[in-house]
Amino acid sequence: MTLAVAGSIVLASCADLTVDNLNNPDTDRALSSASDLTTLAEGLVKNWYNAIHNYDGFKMPAAVLADAATCSWGNVGMREMGTEPRPSFNNSPSYNYLYLAATPFTRMYSVNSSAVDVIKAVQGGVIEFGSDGPRVEAISHFARGIAMGYIALAYDRGYIIDESTAQEDIISPTLVDYNTMMDHAVATLVKAATIAKNNSFTLNETVIKTPGGVTSDQLAQMAHSFIARFMTNVARTEAERMAVNWNEVITHVSNGITADVGIINQLAPWQGADWYDEGFIYAVNPGWGRVDMRVINMMDDSYPKHNPDGSDFAAPDSARIFDNAEVDDRLWTDYQYLSSNNFRPERGLYFFSSFRYDRHSDYIGPWDAILPDLTISEMDMYHAEALAMTGNLAGAAAILNDASKARKVRGGLPDVAADKDAIMAAIHHERMVETFLDASGSEWFEMRGKDMLQKGSPLHWPIPADVLETLGFPLPYYTYGGESAPATGNGSPDGEYWSTGTASGAKAWR
Repeated sequence: MTLAVAGSIVLASCADLTVDNLNNPDTDRALSSASDLTTLAEGLVKNWYNAIHNYDGFKMPAAVLADAATCSWGNVGMREMGTEPRPSFNNSPSYNYLYLAATPFTRMYSVNSSAVDVIKAVQGGVIEFGSDGPRVEAISHFARGIAMGYIALAYDRGYIIDESTAQEDIISPTLVDYNTMMDHAVATLVKAATIAKNNSFTLNETVIKTPGGVTSDQLAQMAHSFIARFMTNVARTEAERMAVNWNEVITHVSNGITADVGIINQLAPWQGADWYDEGFIYAVNPGWGRVDMRVINMMDDSYPKHNPDGSDFAAPDSARIFDNAEVDDRLWTDYQYLSSNNFRPERGLYFFSSFRYDRHSDYIGPWDAILPDLTISEMDMYHAEALAMTGNLAGAAAILNDASKARKVRGGLPDVAADKDAIMAAIHHERMVETFLDASGSEWFEMRGKDMLQKGSPLHWPIPADVLETLGFPLPYYTYGGESAPATGNGSPDGEYWSTGTASGAKAWR
């Protein structure tokens, strides 16, 4: 059972907690040849991508929790995450939607486990990889770096298992806090970038399914861009975000991607897709998720921020949008008006919205589109925020006012003054509008780092109940969120666990 924690088995359900992980070859076979290990390494990034964008992950509920998306359907815990006032996260083995936190946790460690097997084999020198060794090792460090980065972003704690971990520590791992996890993830990505930069190779679309594949130089750039994402978003509060090493963020952005990285999504998961963003499908598919009115209000303040009575609003007027410099043109190009709602009113009229996200409509139905994963727009906002935080307001404003960038070209918005409050508001706007639903959890991470989440919102997930059960903790298990602390919580990191993982609402948007 303890091996489940190290990622070599999958925690499946309350009735049947452990089954063999058929996606993860057994160690003896995986280590038997360079060919097996290479194949294992070449599937790691796909396994990460599908896991972090899967239906049974946190992409949808986190967007609802952040009041970026809205959905009153119970699927994946979206109803609970959007309920007002916010309830606590139900970290019980019997919770129907425990998988929203449990599945990503387990799958990230499955990626980590396989990557460690490959790295140890490459470094051990027993199996001969020849000139392909650096490529295989770089892929493996990159995959486990982004997997562990998401553990640090989304969970209060995790455990570090790498190529240097002793066997006794694998069997009985030590849980560490999210900042320690993130330091480890960043160091791992630096290794990947260094190996890639010092070698020359190409990863074809089977390894990373972006048009034309990825060169070694591009893999190094992607590693730096993920580091910028991770360093900026790991903060749980505004105070923590202010303490980010912004000069390092600037360095990583500067060494990061030079063009958008999109993933080719062909077919839906139920049609046998090999790469897919199922979370995106259900967040925007007609009849499922919608865009929270708070985001619509950000683009056109004639619409309300909140919809307490479940009103249906008038369709947008193209003349008002394009003739008014203060109205974001993307309200017309990226969002679709809906004349009525199909949510259940007894679950809360405040869930109602008159808009759905329509920017990547070619994926909904035809199931064939390149969906953004890392974009220049995302990196620009990290750069602008870092400049503003280090006192270069003119530099930050210049990025926002650049006539070739999305805010001007696609949004048609007026220039921003070299004023910190105005700059930070414009950056927040771009994250909620331009890069909406690009990366799993991004809206949640943005809102918590600005102290804008509604009071009682979880700032991160606890170690999932099935893992705590495997570790031997007794019920009831600790959790986060809600109006008040639970009476008990076994497995908590310390006596103050609830308050440090629950939004205070000090600067909540409403």
